[in-house]
Amino acid sequence: MKSVRLACISVLLLSVVPASGQSKLSGLLGKKAPAPQAEDSVLDKSSEDFYLDMKDFAEGLYNKQVGEGDKRQDSDFKRRVDGEYEAQKRHDADRAYSVNLSAHSEVKRIMEDRFRVFSGLYDNLLVQDLLNRTGQSVIPAGSGHLYTFKLIADPIPRAETLSTGTIYVTTGLVALLDTKAELAYVLAHEAAHVYHNDFRTEIMLNLAAEEYAKEKGANQEAVNRKLQLLLGLGGAGLGAMTGGALGHTGYGAAVGLVGGMATAAVVSRMGGGPDERAAKDWNRIQEDEADRTAFEWVLKANLDVQEIPRVYQALKDAGDRDERVTLGFLGRSNRVRERATKIAGLIALEQHKADFAQRVFEASDPDFDILMAEVKRDNGVLAFEYDMLDMAKDNLSKAAAIKKNDPTTLYFYARILMETARTPEQRDEANRFFRLAAENDSRNLNYGSQLHRAVALLKPDATTAEKQEAVGLLKTYLEDYYLSSVQDSERASYPPHLETIYDFLSRLGEFAYVLDGKKVLAQREAAQKMQESAGGSTVDVTPVDNTNTPKKTARRVVKTP
Repeated sequence: MKSVRLACISVLLLSVVPASGQSKLSGLLGKKAPAPQAEDSVLDKSSEDFYLDMKDFAEGLYNKQVGEGDKRQDSDFKRRVDGEYEAQKRHDADRAYSVNLSAHSEVKRIMEDRFRVFSGLYDNLLVQDLLNRTGQSVIPAGSGHLYTFKLIADPIPRAETLSTGTIYVTTGLVALLDTKAELAYVLAHEAAHVYHNDFRTEIMLNLAAEEYAKEKGANQEAVNRKLQLLLGLGGAGLGAMTGGALGHTGYGAAVGLVGGMATAAVVSRMGGGPDERAAKDWNRIQEDEADRTAFEWVLKANLDVQEIPRVYQALKDAGDRDERVTLGFLGRSNRVRERATKIAGLIALEQHKADFAQRVFEASDPDFDILMAEVKRDNGVLAFEYDMLDMAKDNLSKAAAIKKNDPTTLYFYARILMETARTPEQRDEANRFFRLAAENDSRNLNYGSQLHRAVALLKPDATTAEKQEAVGLLKTYLEDYYLSSVQDSERASYPPHLETIYDFLSRLGEFAYVLDGKKVLAQREAAQKMQESAGGSTVDVTPVDNTNTPKKTARRVVKTP
């Protein structure tokens, strides 16, 4: 990528700076070549020097007032910047509104599989709250901005930062992480772009380009092109950008930590429907500044900064295992290495401080691990349905190590093990997890375990006992499928996030309770009649409790209509 940028800049220099041609002509005529023009010094600047010089110039224009005394007022330049910045924030507010209304999940039945599909905003209140609390915990107390951090259901790792302070990350990105420090760093990096006013800065730079070229005596087209390359609209994303893009550099589907490694324009799959904005690519200077800021915030929050390099390693590993993942973020692996190296340098500086060895950093607590296991489970199922096999296996393996009694986790981990098995031992391991899924399936959520176990017994050399076992499993599968269909017909009146509520109950140690709408209705009607017959006196209505019923009964609480 570096060579591409250098080549592009070289072409620009040759095409827009006529000084060298004039020098040769003057030499042929026997005349002294003129002194280099001012634009040479502008275009020959390094990207960082050019950016900082332009930024200082733009901020000067922004802060400059016109008039004197009581008639002093903001300049037209400041009003233009503020107007575009407000327009961008209004646009981003509409984006947030769209995403906030996008939370949706539904139960899918595909052959023997029964699973919950998430789309848009991930509708798990506990996980959303944990994500937001983790992000808020690293924001400096004196920050002038307010932030909110939200999770989107999408297996592709990516993030989106809005100028309003809203930060979105996908389940695909969060599922790559293992500790609170890693998650905090990702969220802090995204928030740092808002903290440093990077959106407004890019608007200022674009609007100041013309005045900057005049001030420096440089070719305006050359300044615009170099600025375009600098702001991330060149290189991998240059071909994806069209006219007018410079006026909307703050918009993007993959930004911040992820956007800095984004490939060319990718249609956003984040909540709220299709989003046709081009992929945002923060420039190297903004990214490095956000990295340093995030590092400082995580350290100040007493989270272990030594875990941050694992973020970059996870990004690299995911891209190496599955090239489709690079559609979301890993467009430039060299930048991953560069940024990881810089973080390692920051860690080394801290480790050499006298008090570093005595510091006790906060570790990921069991509550964090359990909630993250739910993200890994749900993202693993999504990845499995997209045939993103490496991601699915990794996510579900980590979820199964924590959610040992969750039938959905156990079932889909068994599915990915069976689908990728190459040896009898691997198939036996898959069957072991199918068995565990069935044993923990008190709510009859993943009846397909019985079918897969039966199929494994359908072999030419099956013994009489194995054949009888397979017959029993197939009969159980048919019965369970039927009863689950009956339950689903009634679930239309149940909360759409019923499965999440069951997760909450399981976290509290209740694994067997199953909502029976007919029983609830009958009990309420009986209570109402008792109240009426007692002359309106208050009657204590005890909630339905079927937790002590035998396992098979608990799985079949819904009767045929």
